[in-house]
Amino acid sequence: MRSDLLRFLSSTAIVVLLSAFAFSQDSRVLSAVGDMYVISAKAGGVNYIEGKVSIARNQGKSGLLLKGDNVEISDKVSTGANGKAEILLNPGSFVRLSQNSNLEFVSTELDNLQIKLNSGSAMFEVFADKDFSVAINTPKSNFNLIQSGVYRIDILPDGTEKIEVWKGKAQIGASEKAVVKGGKAAIIVNGEQQIAKFDRDDRDEFETWSRDRARDLAKINSKLERRMMTNSLVNSFNQSGWNFYDSFGVWVYSPQFGTSCFLPFGYGWRSPYGFGLGYNFGNYNLPWYIFQQPNTNTSAPVNTNPAPAANQNIAKPRRETSVPPFARVRVNEVRDPVYNDTFSPAMPSRSAAPSVVFQPAPAPSETGAKTRGN
Repeated sequence: MRSDLLRFLSSTAIVVLLSAFAFSQDSRVLSAVGDMYVISAKAGGVNYIEGKVSIARNQGKSGLLLKGDNVEISDKVSTGANGKAEILLNPGSFVRLSQNSNLEFVSTELDNLQIKLNSGSAMFEVFADKDFSVAINTPKSNFNLIQSGVYRIDILPDGTEKIEVWKGKAQIGASEKAVVKGGKAAIIVNGEQQIAKFDRDDRDEFETWSRDRARDLAKINSKLERRMMTNSLVNSFNQSGWNFYDSFGVWVYSPQFGTSCFLPFGYGWRSPYGFGLGYNFGNYNLPWYIFQQPNTNTSAPVNTNPAPAANQNIAKPRRETSVPPFARVRVNEVRDPVYNDTFSPAMPSRSAAPSVVFQPAPAPSETGAKTRGN
């Protein structure tokens, strides 16, 4: 009888140990699943490299720029004769460099994003409006991208500067009268501006490549796995504390595709090129506290350069508002059921936040990433 009891206790102990081992294995698997996608709201990530691209760092070791590196403020990125680079700006926005080009960041703040293009050509695919414009400084000019859209800026060998507005609206310098609308280009020679139409159907290799990248990245958004994304979003929020006042969404790095795509906070967003983004925050069963974030981004930035050069932007005071930036930027005139044109001054209630503000879109199909006319 005693021996039977001992055998029973021994068997029970083995089962308990095996169960504990299995539980620890499952915990590690769940942890790995939770961290499958890397979430970030930061600008400067290198998303794509082709050919030779180098970086001269303001701090740290200079050399070749590789996919997965980060570009910090005042670092200079240079592409070679066969080089191309795609760099993440604020979530949802990209800059793509053509060959023989040089670029650096001046500021990476959402409401004061500034980039300096020193030479060559760059395509900008950006989310923007008048309160969250993107400033591109060149050796002789300053361009403010004041609407979501697609822009190309060229600095020609003779010093001529040109901006093509494929979609959106750009302002040259500080004059509100010097505005270039979609389908028009401005050439600046010796400070004089010449604005004329251009043929948007006539794309060169660089412009076609930029559009193809936008299409492919929109498709990756539609392939994010829901359960794993939920775990990654919760883990990243608890660790880094990003919130809805810091950006329009988050960057999601997909190890399956080896690249980052944009996940918007709100419903109904499309890429600046017009490609549909199938998933948004409303597609994931996120805890309520993620949706109840105070605005901690209300202090005015300090202007450390009271007399900036003529082609430099002056830091703008931030808007003190309880409406997060993503709710202010209207993409293709999408109207949010809560943040309509009157811009409700308060966040929805705890119970309403996940279902009202972040209304989920239908699950995307394989072909759902492409919109009409693209």
